[in-house]
Amino acid sequence: MTYYLERYGPIAAAAICASLIVYFRQELGAASTSGRVNFDDLYSAVFDWSAIQTGFLFGIFGYVGGKSTGFIAEIRETPAMEQFFRYTKAAMALGFVITFYSVPLIVTGFKMHDSLFVFIVFCVWCFLSVWGFFAFARVAYLFGLMVRPKDQQRIPA
Repeated sequence: MTYYLERYGPIAAAAICASLIVYFRQELGAASTSGRVNFDDLYSAVFDWSAIQTGFLFGIFGYVGGKSTGFIAEIRETPAMEQFFRYTKAAMALGFVITFYSVPLIVTGFKMHDSLFVFIVFCVWCFLSVWGFFAFARVAYLFGLMVRPKDQQRIPA
């Protein structure tokens, strides 16, 4: 069960979010059109977060990829490490896509209204944003587990 939650949890969370957005489409559209809800700050926040998380993921990728000693070096050729690198690459790709997807939404002051196309653009953006956030959280959690074991000290302190 934990394996499936780890592997498919991020995309499942995104699908649940998108389903809720579809379910509450009328309410969200009405709130956006009337000005009660302004998504501009949300677009900016997601843009900032995705840009930061992508940089952080590059750092993790570089650290783990460049580590040639200790625990990480010992597990380098395992299927678990290969899966970790796949998770990291997927999260980085999602971060890039979300960052660039958010720019036109911010610049144009994208508003939801009754257009099906506009709703689909918003729904896809939300889906990718949630998927990207949880993909990042998965990598960060696994990285935290990987750096727990202490490297052996070769020279006593």
